[in-house]
Amino acid sequence: MAQTVLGIDLGSYSVKIAQVERGLGEFKLDNFTEFPLIAEEVLTYEQSAAAALTKFSEENAINYDACVVSIPGNLASFRSLTLPFGNAKKIDQTLEFELETVVPIDIEDLLFDYTILSSSPQESKVLAAYTRESDFKRFLTHIQTTGVDPRYMGVDTVDLSYLSFPGFLPPEGQYALLDLGHTKTNLVIMEGNKIKGIRCLSWGGHPLTLAVAKSLDLPYDKAESWKHGKGQVLAGSEDPALQAIYASVEDLQQQLKQTLFAFYESGEKPIEALYLSGGTSRLLGLDSFFSSRLNINVSQLDVLDDSFTELHDRESARHVIPTAFAEALRAVYPNKGAKINFRRGDYAYKKDIEQIGGSLKRIGLVAASVAVLAVAYFIMAYMTLSSQVDKMNKNVAKMVKTSVPDLPKGGANSAKQAVTVLDGKISAINDKLKKVQGDGSVSALELLKMISGAMPPRDELVVDIDDMNISPERVRLEGRTISYEGVDKVKASMEKIKIFKNVQTGNVRKGVRDEIKFSLSFDIVTSG
Repeated sequence: MAQTVLGIDLGSYSVKIAQVERGLGEFKLDNFTEFPLIAEEVLTYEQSAAAALTKFSEENAINYDACVVSIPGNLASFRSLTLPFGNAKKIDQTLEFELETVVPIDIEDLLFDYTILSSSPQESKVLAAYTRESDFKRFLTHIQTTGVDPRYMGVDTVDLSYLSFPGFLPPEGQYALLDLGHTKTNLVIMEGNKIKGIRCLSWGGHPLTLAVAKSLDLPYDKAESWKHGKGQVLAGSEDPALQAIYASVEDLQQQLKQTLFAFYESGEKPIEALYLSGGTSRLLGLDSFFSSRLNINVSQLDVLDDSFTELHDRESARHVIPTAFAEALRAVYPNKGAKINFRRGDYAYKKDIEQIGGSLKRIGLVAASVAVLAVAYFIMAYMTLSSQVDKMNKNVAKMVKTSVPDLPKGGANSAKQAVTVLDGKISAINDKLKKVQGDGSVSALELLKMISGAMPPRDELVVDIDDMNISPERVRLEGRTISYEGVDKVKASMEKIKIFKNVQTGNVRKGVRDEIKFSLSFDIVTSG
């Protein structure tokens, strides 16, 4: 029996809804609708998107079986982690501890999920996505007030990867998807249908319009109309608006080039093609600009293949449908791809819980009948031994609670649970200890002490380190300070350490709050 799936893209310019009918081994894109955000000048993004979604629900009475929505990539953060084991259960047990050491926010304030990018018995590479629980709760609440209750909620940046399964993209080789939206740009680097890298960039059609408005001294709405009608990426133009567009696109190109450079520096192969989508990808000359500057094949992503869709107005949907379509494909291919879903625990999809509850009730009735017979046989033995077992369990629980003060409530009600808890704690501590000790002649902890001791005093220079990657032979860090001279001071302080060689800065640029962002790397040389 065919099922109706809705994929909903809550963009910062409009809400896009893709309606897909799925059956046994096939699917069809039946409809696509786009609603501009409502009163976004006075409402928050979530309120405005919810108002547009409410309008869609009122005008389109659709009975759907599953709905997929994702949070925008700029509300989430991503971490790629390499773990020294491939066991999925062990990843579940240790991921929270691993994230706690690298994220700048209290782990208790976050929701997180992960997908395994690759694994072997000795090693696994994991992509973790996390967001503030307060942001997610507010986002989900606004969606549910419209009458829509999504089964899955991941991150739109990650969910774009589902476009690889129907055959819209190359089945092998490395390529990238660049979805250019209104306020952000999602970048996903793929190899076939596997994610290799991911980033959400702070660039989109909105800052492009602001640049046009400033250059021509126009109000925002007129600048946007000019952009849609006359805007293009053209080098050497004397038109101030076209110069502003070119400068803005050049900024995006620099961000993209830096991201790809870091990707290649990690040992990955170069991408062979770049596919553009999103409303801003309509900008004339954008594909040829990227092709010439990045020296790769660049083309518009087309997901409206004749064998998948019966849409009538394909041209208006072609650029803006990919994210909504990808969300729908998340439900079409539930057992494939990057299964990042924040609807877990307290935020789990209620219909799933109700279905599980109904199944458990039926199973329980059958089990109860069998249990009555078993209980009659064993009741005498149970009564004899229960008091002894209870006493032992209480003694074990007391000992474990004394040894592990932060034990969760109910975490050691039996000897078996106590042993499991202690094994998990010991394993987690050993894994963390190995990471801190490192494999080289100088441990990671010693390197951290050297770096900290070499930094200028905070009353002389304010430096904030956002990210740090330490390997036995090389250190790379990302940070912020208040001036370009501050970056030079940080570099000079690292050069004073004898074993730090080839100290280099890179990607030095001004942030949105006028802070100076930078990256710094150096080799660890302990001999010679």
